[in-house]
Amino acid sequence: MITSAALVALSASFACGGDSTGASDASADAPLADAGNAGDSADALAESSADATQGGPDIDSIEWSTGASIGFGVAFKDTLNPLGDSAFIAYGGYGVDLIPAELWATALYRATLASRGVRYVWAVQGPAQADYSGKEIGNSKIAAALIPLVSPSMHFVAIAAHSSGAFVGEELLNQLASGADPTNATNKLIVYFGLDGGGDATKAAIDRLRSATFVTSHDGATHSANYDAMVTLAADFSENATFFDNDATSSGCDPGADWCVHMTLINTRPHDPTTLDVLADYSDFAGRPVCTTYFPSSLH
Repeated sequence: MITSAALVALSASFACGGDSTGASDASADAPLADAGNAGDSADALAESSADATQGGPDIDSIEWSTGASIGFGVAFKDTLNPLGDSAFIAYGGYGVDLIPAELWATALYRATLASRGVRYVWAVQGPAQADYSGKEIGNSKIAAALIPLVSPSMHFVAIAAHSSGAFVGEELLNQLASGADPTNATNKLIVYFGLDGGGDATKAAIDRLRSATFVTSHDGATHSANYDAMVTLAADFSENATFFDNDATSSGCDPGADWCVHMTLINTRPHDPTTLDVLADYSDFAGRPVCTTYFPSSLH
């Protein structure tokens, strides 16, 4: 879990504010569960959007749905991918507005998720406070929309939660484990990736997952900002969790720039080698491929 000192540093570092799309939903939210082991290279996973969908519509030709029915701070898209009916939820970190979260989710879909049969995509903005004390994100709306989509053709629900977005993603996991999924439809369906961020998932929530992977990054001797927390969480939940350390050797981050390395789990070559540039790193992937190394060769 991110320490209070790290959260203060994180609060001082981020520049953008949260989006206000949707209707506030801070009370009845429930968590999802399921995560996969990590380790294959991005080169083996990346495909073009056209090749990945084999004639399906381009993801950018379909508008994101937002608003009160979708949930505060949440966008949803049915990509109509002919390759499958699986789902993906992208939780942005503190300071990430909804549009950059959508761009990150889109980049992941193009790079690796479309070819894996992901059809349903949610993008979620970062929390308004680094510790997510406001509990404002509409996770209950995500749970309510997800559960009816579960079918034998939905092979997994992948969740990637970066930085303070892990507090938000793990709120969903906790909700699903404590009543939001009364038929247990998502049990052993979710693969969860905590990307160098804090969270407060319960053991019951992690136990429901297919697997959880707590991910850090390193560039030479410089580790991402929340390295120690990810090591600890992987150990705490070792019965159903693994640890993955992404090799960001070519990131361009300066020695000792741990917040720059923190961003290599979003953008393989962050825009500011000295620290983080949230808006740019979540939005601009031209010549700076989105990071996919933490996804395993199979999510099934």
